[in-house]
Amino acid sequence: MRFVAIVLLMLSSLLFAETQESVYYRAMKAEEAGDVSAALAAFEEAVEIPGPYTQEIREIINEYNKALGTTAVTKSPWSFRFLGDLGFYSLHYSEFGSVEDVSENGGDIFFSLMPSIDYSTGDWIHSFGLGFSGDLFVSNEDMPALDTNDWDISLGLEYSLVGRSLMLDVGADIKVVEGGHVFPDFFAWVERDFYRFEKQRIGAAAWGFYDPDGPLSFALYGAWHRTEPYGFNGSVYVGARFEADSVVDYVGYLSAYKKALEEAEENESKVPDYRGGYPMDWGWGWDGQNPMAACLETYGSECYGWNIGKLDSMYWAQRNGSQNTESSVDVAVPRYYAKWLGPTIRSKVFYRFKRNVTLEAKLNLYYGFVLDGPDEDYENMGKFNASWGTTAYWKPSAVTVYLGVEQIYKRYNLPIYYLGIYPRNTLLSELKLGVKWEI
Repeated sequence: MRFVAIVLLMLSSLLFAETQESVYYRAMKAEEAGDVSAALAAFEEAVEIPGPYTQEIREIINEYNKALGTTAVTKSPWSFRFLGDLGFYSLHYSEFGSVEDVSENGGDIFFSLMPSIDYSTGDWIHSFGLGFSGDLFVSNEDMPALDTNDWDISLGLEYSLVGRSLMLDVGADIKVVEGGHVFPDFFAWVERDFYRFEKQRIGAAAWGFYDPDGPLSFALYGAWHRTEPYGFNGSVYVGARFEADSVVDYVGYLSAYKKALEEAEENESKVPDYRGGYPMDWGWGWDGQNPMAACLETYGSECYGWNIGKLDSMYWAQRNGSQNTESSVDVAVPRYYAKWLGPTIRSKVFYRFKRNVTLEAKLNLYYGFVLDGPDEDYENMGKFNASWGTTAYWKPSAVTVYLGVEQIYKRYNLPIYYLGIYPRNTLLSELKLGVKWEI
């Protein structure tokens, strides 16, 4: 997922880069001020950006070259860029509401490297990128809910196409986590401008993300952008988002577990009617101890390597007084692809000062209604996702230094059956410090 964010950031650098109009305007201002060299440099910069004034700018450059007695230099359509990012994220994660409260702290040393080759032809720019990124989690001895791996690395491939009114970005990402587990995913972003006026653009966008193990996400947006070389800039995407993700079928699991326990135990009176009650009736979330906590007390950190079926089977067998089922009952956890649909907003505003300082703020919101779930209770659930944050950037040269804070909040509207299974609220806070560079 992190590499996808990098790619989208790279695409956004194209979205929010100076437009041909803004560079053209800068060239005209330099021309008015009598700075011929600056005006010519700006015109040559503007002609490399797709836009409506390409032919006009070429004629202006030819006139300059004739007046100065120089010959226009034909530039190669190929160019090379190298993007990098190195930072440290201080992490705090918490769960609260309907389950035992969880509070964890950790750190993430993050890096990314992305060389890209660009090819310009007419009003189009083709970009081919190879990305390499990774995370090294530190101070993570006591953060099982936040993360249980010490590291992960990702390799990604990306293709971008940028024209006068169309932007396309597609790619794939392969993540390898500690232990040798491999997780591929695929993503796509396309945006089309339909109307431009002054420094603003209005259009539509579509975004998709697919992980074979889940989730699948797709969104359609109406888009607005304001782009200025300096001062206030921003973008807002408003639309609808569809999600499908793998969830635990708890009702099916409890039914299968009950059946397996009945087969292993002759005395059925020891087996509670799970579906007739709620998780709090048999202690999970009520007495302050869940299956993981019970396992940690007995077996220590090796519990992190066990699947949920083994943990729950051991826990419930012990609670029901069974002495013989800890090793004989091991029920696979059935999975189900739940589907969600709801409104979403992605927004970002920033102010760019002339002294190479930029202040940025963003807000993303999504509320999902369940279209299909593993049981009737689950289908009464709703979820609200939000992220917000602010970041300051200082770019004295090709290197950009940044400092920011971001929070990711999730809230589930839980029916009573799931009050002891899912946390009602989760909050991840990140303090970011790092450097980016572009060559």
